[in-house]
Amino acid sequence: MSGIKMNTNKTKVTIVTVTYNAQEYLEQTIKSIIEQDYPNIEYIIIDGASTDKTVDIIKKYEKYITYWISEPDTGIYDAMNKGINVATGEWINFMNAGDSFCENNTILNVIKSLKNDTDLISGDIYYIENDEKTYHKQQLINYPMQNMFCYHQTLFTKTSIMKQIKFSTEFRIAGDYDFVLKCYIKNYKFQYLNFAIANFISGGLAESQNIIARIEDIFIQSKYTQDSSDIFNSYSFTRLNSYNKTNNSLFTRLLNNLYLQCQEYDLDKKKFVLYGYGNIGEIIYNKYENNITHIIDQNHENIIHDKLYGTNLLSSLNFEYILISVLGKEKEIKKYLIKTFNIPESKILTFKI
Repeated sequence: MSGIKMNTNKTKVTIVTVTYNAQEYLEQTIKSIIEQDYPNIEYIIIDGASTDKTVDIIKKYEKYITYWISEPDTGIYDAMNKGINVATGEWINFMNAGDSFCENNTILNVIKSLKNDTDLISGDIYYIENDEKTYHKQQLINYPMQNMFCYHQTLFTKTSIMKQIKFSTEFRIAGDYDFVLKCYIKNYKFQYLNFAIANFISGGLAESQNIIARIEDIFIQSKYTQDSSDIFNSYSFTRLNSYNKTNNSLFTRLLNNLYLQCQEYDLDKKKFVLYGYGNIGEIIYNKYENNITHIIDQNHENIIHDKLYGTNLLSSLNFEYILISVLGKEKEIKKYLIKTFNIPESKILTFKI
């Protein structure tokens, strides 16, 4: 590939790579994209202000990249939404650092396979662990309320749909499941391809933080199911129960640990702002409703709550403390709050899990 591929006679495809301190894996992802033989690719990289050599690698391949930026974000879905905002292709795919397309003609084969009424298209993966490569078929869409039913690395979506719906930033891990479930409920047309599209490297967030991933899955299912008791029969709930049994009640201990830290902070004696209104944020709010003055969430427009506001309010808000309830992204959010809103570090409370 010499420069950006822009054959306007072919459907433009946008590929977005989201990165943060990804120097070990980013280059192989970039190469798999710029070596595609499809003639009309827009390539976007959104970096979350990496502190390693990630930006150096991006600059090395800058001539192949349509657009890139390196700045703080509040999580992977915030970064992915930034990619959606600048995307101009008809179709969009997210191929994040470490993952890659299986063949040089993968995008070409995907576009050639599109049916006229397709809105989202996905396929199979090769799962790579310790240099072993295993073929994994996509799960059937027949049971969407069970768990995530497609591999996000293989998913190509009409960009117009993504600009309308976007990813919910209340989730740390399962935002892609929330997105495809919304599309399913809105009756968008899914198409399955019976071949491998992406190489998926093991060890991602959904695996390393599997308990939080399953909790988010269940929370998502609770938003869309007509009968909440169906959740007890879902694959996500079964998996969460299995973690609980095999890890000495790890889920229970996680919640107990959070409550103990809340007690150590004397939250019942403080007035504070809650940052994040996902599943953990709701649990905290239900316990400390009278102590919470405001809730800050980037996804505030999609949630109805009389105390919920966007991050812009922080510029004019006076408060004693702000508690971050987004588990696993505490450092990034803390840095964002300090840099963007000049909030003293002493006012920022976080959990240790």
